[in-house]
This record gives sequence, structure tokens and C-alpha cells, in this order.
Amino acid sequence: MAKAVFACGVVLFIVLTCVAWLDARAHAETFVCLMGVAAIAYVVALWLVSRQAVATRRELCVCLLLAVGWRLMLLGAAPLVSDDVFRYLWDGRVQQHGLNPYETVPSDPSLALLHTDLTRQIDPTNAALPTIYPPAAERFFLLVTVVHESVLAMAVAIVLCDLLTVLLLWRWLVVTGRNPWWVLTYAWHPLVALEAAGGAHIDVVGTLLLVSGAYALSRRRSLLAAVALAGSFSVKFLPVVLIPLLWRRIDLRHGLLATGLVLLLYVPFSGESFIPPIGSLGVYVEQWRFNGPLFRLLSPLVGTFGALALATAGGFGVAVMASRRLDLESPDAWSWPMATTLLLLPAIYPWYLLWLTPFLASRAAWPLIAWTVISPLTYVVWTSELAGNGWVLPLWVEPIEYGLVAAVGLWTWWQRPRAASTLPGRD
Repeated sequence: MAKAVFACGVVLFIVLTCVAWLDARAHAETFVCLMGVAAIAYVVALWLVSRQAVATRRELCVCLLLAVGWRLMLLGAAPLVSDDVFRYLWDGRVQQHGLNPYETVPSDPSLALLHTDLTRQIDPTNAALPTIYPPAAERFFLLVTVVHESVLAMAVAIVLCDLLTVLLLWRWLVVTGRNPWWVLTYAWHPLVALEAAGGAHIDVVGTLLLVSGAYALSRRRSLLAAVALAGSFSVKFLPVVLIPLLWRRIDLRHGLLATGLVLLLYVPFSGESFIPPIGSLGVYVEQWRFNGPLFRLLSPLVGTFGALALATAGGFGVAVMASRRLDLESPDAWSWPMATTLLLLPAIYPWYLLWLTPFLASRAAWPLIAWTVISPLTYVVWTSELAGNGWVLPLWVEPIEYGLVAAVGLWTWWQRPRAASTLPGRD
């Protein structure tokens, strides 16, 4: 069994190495096909792991070394399919010069001398807006750019966070008596490799903090959990919907302390008003649309902010149910509230799904596995973009993407009476 899993890892290594050598934007269809092969190898590996406990710790270490290998291959190719990293470098750079990224915009002519060859590559639409990222993300950008202002430096910092997440998940599985081979659900995920090493997305940092908080909470370390989870909220706002999971599990004093730390992160950016800034978040909500079919259906009925309220309420509602019915060691308690909110957002980029990837080791997560592995299909949008037709998905993409998720969801529901436990492969 271990040899078969290893063979899947070899396929992943070869395919992701090919991705690293490819101009993914100019050859978007080829890129998507390669990611499809990687997805198949990944799913087969998970299926093999789910069949029974697999082999030894030494063999697992070899499999994890493979994951490190393809991350190293992708590092030099960043950014493959997203330019967000150039904005990260700008935000870090302006902070070094004492400027507020929530007030400055890259396209401001008075700031032209601050630009480097890298920051001039920010997309013109984004360059006309102040930053959208919360304060913990901004401080991370500053920290990296103080060390070195380069895409490689940012990607290396992101990959270090990525590998720490792997180690933490492995430890969590071991101390809770679960099959440690399920760490491959994250370590071998093609989307994680693409958006961490190949994209340097800040979501990886938030994911590390979220996993740290979940692990600390399961070990009843209230203060550590509160601070880590508050930190994840301060990288991106998505995990805020998990707050119901913390009810009566985190000491009130620790929760208030963590909230205070978040507010302190905002202080340097708030100015004399002491109101936490949101940058271009309002513009994002009003204008950004991508791969969000449910939002498109809801917004004409309830308006933009009504649809966003439903997305947030949906995530909170699922988290409330999870807090009552599931143990905090269950990955479903963490993944499904965020997935519910994501499904209803106006823009669903592949890297948004990184928040789900550490929590896929359950039978109920198969629809989420399907969603996360099919999401790179949306990068065929580069064919339209490079042809001058804008950031527009072909009409066939969403039916395939969400049709697959729905089909796997129905299959999972049909199979549920046969499930003996939440987590397969327990040993």
C-alpha cells in the first residue's frame, strides 16, 4: 500500500515540476490539464490512505520529503498564475517609508519614485486602490520586505509557514490518536503547492494561525488558542465565522485579550480617528465578481450586502451546529462553516480555498476535496485575459466545477450510512 501511495507522490512531483517550467498564463489549457493529472494522483493517494492504516513513520517521512521537493521546484516559478505578490511587496515597501497602505495607492504619481521593477507590475485596477489586507497581513509584508524585497523572499517566507502547518497537522493527528498519514491531505494537495510555493499567497499564513488555534483549543490551551485564532482573523476575515466554535471553550479573559491584540495591530494604521481602516474592502464588495454563481443568483433578490449577510450568517449557522454536534478534533467542525461562506461570496478565487485544505481528513469532506482540486480549472481565464477580452470565465467552467462538487456531495450523502466514524483510517 505504501508503494502505491509513493507512486502517486512521484506522479505529483513530475507533474508539478512540469508546471513550474511552464508559462502557465500563455498556455492556460495545458496548465489546467497538468493540474488535473495532479488532482487525480492526489485523490488516488487519499483513497489508498482511506483503505487502511499505511505502513511506517519512515515511509511517511519519505512521502513528506517529496512534498518538500515539489515546493522547492515551484519556488523559482512564482508567481505562476496570480500577481498578488507584487501588491504584497508594495504594501511592505510603503510601510518601510512610514506611509499607511490603507491611504496610499500604487498609481499615485507622487509615489512614482517609491516603485521598483516588481511593484510596477501591480495590475492597474488594483494599483488605483488602497490595500484590502487586514493588519496582521500588512505586518507580515513589512517583515519580509525588511529582509529582502523580492518575490522569492516572499515565497520562501510563505513556504516556511506552509511547512510549519504540515508539522503541526502531523503532531495534531498523532496526539489525538488519528492516522498520521492523513497529513497528506494537506501536504500533497496540488492547490497548496500551487498557491503557496507557486503563488506566495498570504492565505497560507492565516491557515497556519488557524491550525495553531484549532490544535491549541483541542489541547485546552485557551490563551494560545485565542491569540492564534485572532491572528488568523487579522490575516483575512473569512475565519471569523468560526467564532461560535469558541463559545465556552475559550476563557472570556483570554478572548478579550486576543481582541485587544487585534485592535492594537490596527492602531498604527488608524490615525487620529482610532477607527480601524478597511482600505478598499468596500470597493471589493461592490465590484469584484468571479466564479460566484450562488451570489449571482442571490444578489438581484436581496442586494449585494444582503447576499454577503447571508454568506456570513450561513457560515455562523453551520459553526453553531458544528459546536453542538461535533468534537473540536473533527476537521468538519472547522471546514464546513468556512466552506459555506465561501460558496456564497461574490468572488471565489482558488487561493481562497486554501483555508479549507488542512481540514479535509474526513469522509464528509470529499465534496470539499473535489472543490479544492477542481478550482485551478478557473485559471483558464488567462486565455480570455491575454486575448484582450477581460477576466471572464468561459461559460462551461462553473457547471463543471460546481457540478462535480454537487455530484461528489450526493455520493458522500449516499455513502454516509456505511461510515463507521468521522475520520477514516483511524489507528
